[in-house]
Amino acid sequence: MNSDLFLKRFHSAFTLIELLIVVAIIGILAAIAVPNFLNARVRANVARVQGDFEALFTALEMYRLDQGRYISRMHNISWPGRFYPLTTPIAYIGKGRWPDPFASPAAKAPDGDPLNYAYESNCWVETPCAELNNKLLLSPHPFLHDKASSYQYALISAGPDQDLQADAGAKTQPQDVFFLYEASNGTVSNGDILRFGP
Repeated sequence: MNSDLFLKRFHSAFTLIELLIVVAIIGILAAIAVPNFLNARVRANVARVQGDFEALFTALEMYRLDQGRYISRMHNISWPGRFYPLTTPIAYIGKGRWPDPFASPAAKAPDGDPLNYAYESNCWVETPCAELNNKLLLSPHPFLHDKASSYQYALISAGPDQDLQADAGAKTQPQDVFFLYEASNGTVSNGDILRFGP
C-alpha cells in the first residue's frame, strides 16, 4: 500500500514544464562545461609541448658541449629519426621519438607513426644551410628578424590549429616561416609553438 501511495505522489510531483526546465538547465550547464573542458585540454597539451621542449633543449645543449655542435637538419623538418643522435651512443634523452600532441591525426611520418616535433637548424659548419635564417627573416613577427644570426635551431610543434606553418606544406598562410602561436588570440588559433636555441 505504501508503494502505491509513493507512486501516485511521484507521478503527480513533476509536470511536463518542470521536466523541460530541468532538461534546459542541464543543457545550459553542458554548454558551459564542454568548451571549458576542451580549452583545458588545449592548455594541457601546450604545457606538455613546453615541457618536452625543455627536455629536448637540455639534451641538445649537452650534446653540443660534448660534440661541439648541434644535431643537423637532415631530410625534411619532420623527419622521424631526427632526435635519435641524442639517444646513442650517449643517452642525452631516453627516447628518440617525440610525438607532437598537436599533429593532425591524418598526418603520419614516413614510417607510419604519428608525427614528431619538427626541428630546424643551421645544419653543420662544414655543410651550412639557410632554412633557419630564411624562416626567421620572413617571419611576420619583426622581433624575430634580428635573431637570424644568433639562433642555431628551433624546436617546433604544429600548435592547436594542427597545421605546421614552418613547413612548406602548411594548409594555411603563412607557410614555410616561423609564425608563433599566441594563446591570447584564443586557445585554438593559428601558429606553431616554437622554442629557439641556444
